[in-house]
Amino acid sequence: MAEAADGDTITDIETTLDVTHLDAEGTFESKYDKKDEIARGAYGVVYTAHPKDDPQKYYAVKVVDKSKMKKQKDIDAVFREAGFLKELRLLPNVIPFIDFFAEEQFLYVVLSYARGGDLFRRLTERRKFTEKDARDIGLVLFQTLNVMHNKHKIVHRDLKPENLLLESRRSDTVYLADFGFANKVPEHGLKTRCGTPAFVAPEILLGRAYHQPVDMWSIGCILFFMLGGYPPFHMKEEKNLKFMFRKIRAGDFAFHESQWKSVSPAAKRLIARLLVVNPDHRCTAEKALESEWIKLNADDLAMNNLSASLTSLKKMTGRTSWRGAISAVKFAKTAGFWNSENVTFSRQAKVDDDMVDEVMNTPSKLTFDEKYKVKRKIRKGSCATVYECLHKGTGEKFAVKIIKRSKLQKTGDEFILNEVAIMQSLSPYGEHIVQLLDFYEEEEFFYLVMDFMGGGDVFDRVLEIGKYSESDARKLTTSLLKGVHCMHTSEVAHRDLKPQNLLLSSKENHTEVKIIDFGFSRRVHTPQSLTSRCGTPHYVAPEILKNIPHDESSDIWSVGVIVFLILVGYLPIMKETQSELFQEIRTGNWKFQEEDWEHISQEAKDFVSKCLNVDPEQRWTVEEALESPWINADADDQSIASAISTSMQTLRQRRSALRMHTTPVIWEDEEGGDNPINSVMNAHDSDIEEEDEDAEEE
Repeated sequence: MAEAADGDTITDIETTLDVTHLDAEGTFESKYDKKDEIARGAYGVVYTAHPKDDPQKYYAVKVVDKSKMKKQKDIDAVFREAGFLKELRLLPNVIPFIDFFAEEQFLYVVLSYARGGDLFRRLTERRKFTEKDARDIGLVLFQTLNVMHNKHKIVHRDLKPENLLLESRRSDTVYLADFGFANKVPEHGLKTRCGTPAFVAPEILLGRAYHQPVDMWSIGCILFFMLGGYPPFHMKEEKNLKFMFRKIRAGDFAFHESQWKSVSPAAKRLIARLLVVNPDHRCTAEKALESEWIKLNADDLAMNNLSASLTSLKKMTGRTSWRGAISAVKFAKTAGFWNSENVTFSRQAKVDDDMVDEVMNTPSKLTFDEKYKVKRKIRKGSCATVYECLHKGTGEKFAVKIIKRSKLQKTGDEFILNEVAIMQSLSPYGEHIVQLLDFYEEEEFFYLVMDFMGGGDVFDRVLEIGKYSESDARKLTTSLLKGVHCMHTSEVAHRDLKPQNLLLSSKENHTEVKIIDFGFSRRVHTPQSLTSRCGTPHYVAPEILKNIPHDESSDIWSVGVIVFLILVGYLPIMKETQSELFQEIRTGNWKFQEEDWEHISQEAKDFVSKCLNVDPEQRWTVEEALESPWINADADDQSIASAISTSMQTLRQRRSALRMHTTPVIWEDEEGGDNPINSVMNAHDSDIEEEDEDAEEE
């Protein structure tokens, strides 16, 4: 049972049901004998019961005590749940509705007794579990939701393994149960924040109007859990529940190889389509039924043994904090945006399934202004500004990117939180990746506190050096490749590598770089799985411009462009118009000008050629690039030790023109995705403002 929506503080239109034929004749006790207690909630108890005229036939009866309900709307919610179950009674995989009795003190909802228990617990008892088993469950869920969503316009809003029941111990027939949060979806959508934390969709957390796609997100979480053995938005401790909410809003999850090596790529692709933050782009039940995974040969899927996932699943069932995350709640609705820091959930082992067990305020951490003092402005974009800042307690210097939320479009939060999540996942690689040290999500601003890189970016630093050699360029490239390797082994594609996003820690070092600006970065769940077209025009890979699904290989093209620029002082492809530029990039129409490259080693030219291969399948991987003859050449090799002063002179002459070609963009693609925050993620691309000034709040 789930608590009714609060009609005083939300805009949900409660469904009006025709209950004329809902209430059965007579009384419950005149027709049934109540037996053993099955479960107990805040408003009532679930018992087994059998008809008086058939003692061998058992049902489950939910007995609701009306005196314990605070408002009439809570009583109405029980009628609504029973009405939905009766409406859906012909669906083979919705818990069968039997009877309903409304009496003076109690409401009785009589349902089929699913003796097999819930799917979550049933899976942990199995000795063998295959991908075919998971696919069979997924097929049932998609078929049921397809009818619920399209024919009946009903959304469940609390799909999770505990609400998927097995008909019997010997049967694999799955029933959708507990329609306490279910509702009809009006044209303008619903807005009640309800559901289960680990399975709730981002738009519900954000308090936005939502529709049927919220159920598809939950199904994505369920399938991920069944196939991988752990939840997609994992939290190690309950105190990190706010961290889990942030990951949900960012859509940040990963298919860890140790758990997913036996799972088909088709399954991963479908899950990735279900766990899309933007509900307009999320896979529907109808499309899921047409997916590659649903059509795969059953015998082939039966060969994929998921024993490793079963082992992980069994461990999860014993964790108290996880049980807290899977208890259904009605979220607080007072804030204009979801403030996860101010919400916690009960840690009790046996939770009520009809209401939040405990919601209480917890002390929030200090605000950004209480902890840091903002100093001089470093760079400014249209929505974000990067400042130098000092920690008030230690005096330590950092950089902070301040993003004004009012300047973001509707989906802007997703981009920011994705950047934060990916930077946090790359925290073990501080030698090569600029570290995110602190993050604040406040009502007006986002604050990303990062390493302060006093050496500036590669583009400007190289120009300041009087003498720069091919050996220096090789060392810088090696450092860059190590950072790219860290990203790619973490299944992250940056998608906006360029000199301005490579920073140096100090003025004394001009070859050891760290990568920054992960605004366009994405998880690569399966090969060629990224579809949004984004990047900086002169550095973007051909496959992105061709609107071909791409992956981390696109970063290697960008590496090739960067190395080309550093070695000869100009970009491999330069055109007057963007359309001409893109056409040349698509065809890979570039070449080595002999007079500019005659002093560059053949190994360096081979390196660039392998990176700038228009075919991503033939392009080097980062591992191949790191093993190349140029990268591994003897440091004393005279062929690469000569200065490339002519190239640096060319670079200085073209500095302003090259700076003009570093603004990142997202091009409208087949999903209709246009960029809500073009300049937010790349505040480093604007001109440097050198003046020392005390920065005030924007």
